[in-house]
Amino acid sequence: MNDLNTNTELREHLITRLKAGLDTLDISYGDEAIEKLITFMSLLAEWNKTHNLTAVDDLEEMLSVHIFDCASIRPYIKGASLLDVGSGAGLPGMILAILSPALSVTSVETRNKKAQFQMYAANQLQLENFKVENVRIEDFKPKEKFGVITCRAFSSIENFVTGSRQAIAPNGCWLAMKGVVPKEELKVLKKLNLKFDTFALKVPELDAQRNLIVISAPK
Repeated sequence: MNDLNTNTELREHLITRLKAGLDTLDISYGDEAIEKLITFMSLLAEWNKTHNLTAVDDLEEMLSVHIFDCASIRPYIKGASLLDVGSGAGLPGMILAILSPALSVTSVETRNKKAQFQMYAANQLQLENFKVENVRIEDFKPKEKFGVITCRAFSSIENFVTGSRQAIAPNGCWLAMKGVVPKEELKVLKKLNLKFDTFALKVPELDAQRNLIVISAPK
């Protein structure tokens, strides 16, 4: 495992790659965001040693598979509030919160260890626009609805939409991150009379199919 606290050469290498990737995605950033993203990666790698939060534990790979992949949906985020369902280690919710300080992000995660990591990381990063709810999405009853609800590694699209329906604002949208377009899952959306669009995501340094399903909430 590489340690960013002692390996300054690796740290600078990752920062250079990170900036280049965000530039490719046409995402604006400041030095604070870069520092927080690098720190997040370091924290995730450290916790991964004992808690197995993600299958990716190499920092070089983590940059493309997690950071760039999550950042790639930033241009599709509209509105002031976002709910991330089944966020795991905070992906994509925490990445989006770092890149968008004005965006209020809530993460719903049922697994205690992963929720605890998110809480710890948010505290270490001083992410005031990010909070964690350690509950099942079906049991989450927010006081205010969300304009955007995301998921990256959560069940089926049907379960994602139906499980979080109580949290979506009128005219809001669900964003489901997928690999290959799940044609069978999309048939369910048609049965639910939900309109959707599919967008191919171009993730820097990632040679894999990535697609975003944008589902419009009922008015």
